[in-house]
Amino acid sequence: MAAVFTTHFGGHALEIDRQTVNEDFSNIPSAAGVPFTYWGMGFTDEKTYRAAEKAGHLQDLPTNHSPKFLPTLRTGTEALVAAALAWLEPR
Repeated sequence: MAAVFTTHFGGHALEIDRQTVNEDFSNIPSAAGVPFTYWGMGFTDEKTYRAAEKAGHLQDLPTNHSPKFLPTLRTGTEALVAAALAWLEPR
């Protein structure tokens, strides 16, 4: 899947470590025995995070569902569409 994002976004495509989520979405598909993917959109760039960490102000960074993530909506939508097209492409 990373190749799809690299093709679409070029050098702006980043891979991050697997994250835990703060929602219960995984319980429903797990109980039904079906695979699932959880997409989180929006992040704090490393430079901003490190500066907040150094200053002791991590609590001031935007959290999940923050309106400060709004600028990532377009990028997130593009990523979802690129992934869906790759998954749905006939093989």
